[in-house]
Amino acid sequence: MKRWLVAGGLALSLSLAHAAPSPEVTPRIGVVLGGGGARGFAHLGVLRELERLRIPVACIAGTSAGSLIGGMYASGVSLDEMARAFRAADWEQMLSGSPRRASVPYDRKRDDYKNYFNLTLGLRDGAIRVPRSAINSQEIDLFIRRLVRDRSAPDFDTLPIPFRAVATDLETGDAVVFDKGDLATAMRSSMAVPGVFDLVETGGRLLVDGGLARNLPIREVKGRCADRVIVVDVSSPTLKKDEINSLFDIVAQTTNLMVSRNMREELARLEPGDIVIRPELDGYSAADFAKNAEIAERGRLAVAPLAAQLAELSVPEAAWRAWQARLTPVEPKPIDAVRVAPTRFVNAAVIERQLNDEAGRPQALETLQGKLETVFAGGDFDRLGYQLGEEDGRRVLTVTPTERTVGPNYLRFGLDLKSSTPGDADFTFLAAHERVWVNRAGGVWRNDVQLGDDKLFRTSFRQPLEAGSPWFGYASYQLRKERFPVFLGGHVRLADLQIDTNRLEFGGGAGLGEFGEFRVGAYQQRLSAGVRVGDPATFEALTAEPTRSLGLSASLVADQFDNPRWPRRGYYVSGAYDYEIDRDSRRRTQLLNGMADGVYTLGDNSFRLTAKYKDNLGGELVSSVPPTLGGFLNLSGYQQDELLGERAALARLMLYRRVATLPSALGSGLYVGASLEAGKVWGWFGGPVEGGDTRWITGGSLFVGADTLLGPFFVGVGNAKGGQLTSYLFLGVDY
Repeated sequence: MKRWLVAGGLALSLSLAHAAPSPEVTPRIGVVLGGGGARGFAHLGVLRELERLRIPVACIAGTSAGSLIGGMYASGVSLDEMARAFRAADWEQMLSGSPRRASVPYDRKRDDYKNYFNLTLGLRDGAIRVPRSAINSQEIDLFIRRLVRDRSAPDFDTLPIPFRAVATDLETGDAVVFDKGDLATAMRSSMAVPGVFDLVETGGRLLVDGGLARNLPIREVKGRCADRVIVVDVSSPTLKKDEINSLFDIVAQTTNLMVSRNMREELARLEPGDIVIRPELDGYSAADFAKNAEIAERGRLAVAPLAAQLAELSVPEAAWRAWQARLTPVEPKPIDAVRVAPTRFVNAAVIERQLNDEAGRPQALETLQGKLETVFAGGDFDRLGYQLGEEDGRRVLTVTPTERTVGPNYLRFGLDLKSSTPGDADFTFLAAHERVWVNRAGGVWRNDVQLGDDKLFRTSFRQPLEAGSPWFGYASYQLRKERFPVFLGGHVRLADLQIDTNRLEFGGGAGLGEFGEFRVGAYQQRLSAGVRVGDPATFEALTAEPTRSLGLSASLVADQFDNPRWPRRGYYVSGAYDYEIDRDSRRRTQLLNGMADGVYTLGDNSFRLTAKYKDNLGGELVSSVPPTLGGFLNLSGYQQDELLGERAALARLMLYRRVATLPSALGSGLYVGASLEAGKVWGWFGGPVEGGDTRWITGGSLFVGADTLLGPFFVGVGNAKGGQLTSYLFLGVDY
């Protein structure tokens, strides 16, 4: 038997051949699971109670979070497996919209230590482009696909439990009901909160969260595949007048009003005997994904007051076991080959090579999903969708990449602010342009601008030897103007110098994947110094003539921090060596600069240990700024770069604890912490005896910090032996 219904102006054929779990089970019970973001985890608890009461479900319709839980359950995923997956999920990472940083190629994360804003813009066809959503959904999409085993069906009535998911057509505002096809796509479309998660483009339509059109899709089950309906409503209540106090409250209320209106229309379809369950979810927001277990328990508790009504729907043990036996997920078969659809900028052949097995052997779908995560971490795509099919008896996975809306010309902007009680304050504006895939081999052209007390212009080009090769050549030119303070003993600031550097460099290297990079190069450099503040006669020898030098450089970096702003796990190690010759005097010097940084987290407390060392091995400063110490977290209590010499070393232990979560419009977390620091300078230029060594100087700081949308923000106070009690305010602090 077939019935026809119109949903969103589209005629959909709905087969009811499998509408009931078995002819003997009557009445048929339909379950409707509504949307509500993280509040939807309550559905898990409700379904668990329905199982305890032995109530077989004939069919399920879900919207948004309801489609997530309902689709998994309908495909045969057990409630225990769902609960384990939800508890184990790194929701903060998944909802950040970014891949795990440890898996990102180093070339795409080298700028993470500069304080660029989180928003990346694009430039294409003469127009500025912005992302289509705040959160990229690739990680969420793969999470869903893993749980439902990438199940696809020509008719969702053939699933263990017949299922419908509801999305909204962004062009017309009509409801779109998924009754066949790729299950994960149906669920993701239903969950695509406009502006938050990326919309889904399928079947020629742009789809967003179904809650805008039909948050409680009662019509999809009532009178079609069910005689009685159990509705679970987890929507956020509309706000009262005295609760609307901000822009965010107004936006939330606007959405709540739209959802509540269409919910009233659907609830009017209920009849006596139908049951509505509204879990008590006060105190839980739509963003509380990490509290999934607590919210699920609220759903379980909400069933108790209705136990007597629900008991009427219970079936005998034998009928229950027969129904349960149908709830078996289908395990996916191995994939024989991968195809990648054509792309506009990215070389699709490179992606295809990464995804296929080198020996042409079949691969498990889970293995390919891991490879897709690696490809996505490269930063070239908004989405890597795929479809499963067959070609000549072989299972083929066809990847349909969606290149980044803001690519291939990326624009980033940022700010650095530094202020301390001695009166020192710096402001720096940052801007960067990057053009990726300049050619089919993957060339990258990069431009950086920095304005403020320190100024910088740098342009560089990085060219892989061939597409997908870790080996590359590079060329760069930079012009830098730095303010450099000079101090006497007793914290007396004698002068401010300006050091101008012109540097042209050529070289090559090898990318070490997500771990880091190795480079070697040759450069020529011109350095000149002038007096910005102070007596020019005092520095006449230094500022008389510019220094011209030639040099060789080598550097190695390994970066596996999970979050460079507030890391909880991982490490960072870097080393650089320069051999330099003054072209006029033939003086020579060797410069060594090294750093090791690691973090360990126990519960909510993170311990970060850092060691820095910089040495002028040759003893003669040719055309390089000498080693320094001083400033927040770099011997707190001394002014920025106050201690200057031929060698400098620093050891630091930081302890910080995340104490609160910030609203998503402001950032992520609020921290409190402290540091213990020890530093030493050899050949100190500011001591009573010039050229003497300092002792090991101990110091530390107390601070409050936040991970904001503008960057890491600190307010703190620090002191050190021989230093002075100093207050600090930093945005974009350089660790």
